[in-house]
Amino acid sequence: MATFSQGFLSSLGRPQMAESLFGLGQAIGGVPGQMKQRRQQEVLMQEMAQFDPTTLSGRKGMLLSQLAKTTDPQQRLVIGEQIRQIDQQAQQTVIQQQQEENIKALTNKIETELGDTELANLVRSGQVSVSQARTEISNFTKAKEAAKRGKAAQLRYLTSVGLGDSSLKTQVEAGEYEGVDESSFAKLVTNMQKTEKEKALLTGLRQRGEIGQQVAEELELGMITTSQISDRLQKLSADEPATKYANKQRMVLDGKVVWTADVTKPGQDEFPGYMDPETKEWKPVDADKLEKISEEQKQSLKDIDKSDLDIAASYLGKDPDYTDLSPADQDQAKFKFAFRVNELIRKKEVENLDEAYKIAYEERDQFQEEAWWERAWEGFKEVVRPKKPKTADDYLSEGQ
Repeated sequence: MATFSQGFLSSLGRPQMAESLFGLGQAIGGVPGQMKQRRQQEVLMQEMAQFDPTTLSGRKGMLLSQLAKTTDPQQRLVIGEQIRQIDQQAQQTVIQQQQEENIKALTNKIETELGDTELANLVRSGQVSVSQARTEISNFTKAKEAAKRGKAAQLRYLTSVGLGDSSLKTQVEAGEYEGVDESSFAKLVTNMQKTEKEKALLTGLRQRGEIGQQVAEELELGMITTSQISDRLQKLSADEPATKYANKQRMVLDGKVVWTADVTKPGQDEFPGYMDPETKEWKPVDADKLEKISEEQKQSLKDIDKSDLDIAASYLGKDPDYTDLSPADQDQAKFKFAFRVNELIRKKEVENLDEAYKIAYEERDQFQEEAWWERAWEGFKEVVRPKKPKTADDYLSEGQ
């Protein structure tokens, strides 16, 4: 039988020892409860580990797991509200993803069918609404249908969209657009519609004082689009820092006519720059790379306006090779066409305007050549018109 020392038995009578033993008893008695709580925590952690807290579905799964183990009514209400908020957020995410997919499909269609990269970018940035873009596609489709049905339908469509007095209608009446690629016809019509709207905007802007005239000039240069006019007017009216340019003139750079100027961007020093045909931004340029245009030819360039470019587009648009060009290359081709027409008339090498248009169209394959402007300054007479077959009189005169 176990025996206890007299000291141990004596200490049992002291209050401190009694308290220690009581606490020990409590601790021993609480071990099963602590172990149970620890096991519950481990199980909960294992359940939570299967959820990804960085995703909405993961966070919702964690909350549902907590809700299943919670009996407190107030806590259940809190968890329920959190689940409801996640459901709302998930629904908004689905809607946003669907909108993004719709915009992606829409912009792809604009680029592939309309060939209008600028419009596609405006839709992506939110500057042009989805409904406006769909209207553009609808107009394009209507123009294609008109082209498919022949000359009579083409003429009716041009009149219905306000192009009844255009040079394009004259060409259609002459039968020059029968059998032309439907997409080419539609692109030409929609571009001419845009130009007509732009002309009206330019007229209105020029009537709004110095600021309006500046915005009109930026629109003509391609620095801004029609959808950016309102924002640009607001910024200029508020005297916000803006790019300034002086001594603006046309020069030739790498075979292309470009605008050049002394440019000062906000927070930068002035630099000689040119308007990049692709990006429509002022960029620094080495003056040695620029070719000056003679005073004689400057007049032919100066006389070119949007109406001339519209006419150029109406002729060039009959050629699929032209419609396949990038927007910047199309602009250059239209500009060369209009310049050539003016030169033919100025030098009296044609009897009338229609003849000038026909000759310029015959020369369209030459417009992509890098040395075109150099030959233009020299006269460009070698390709004015195709050679006519020799007659008997010609052979007789050669033999004399």
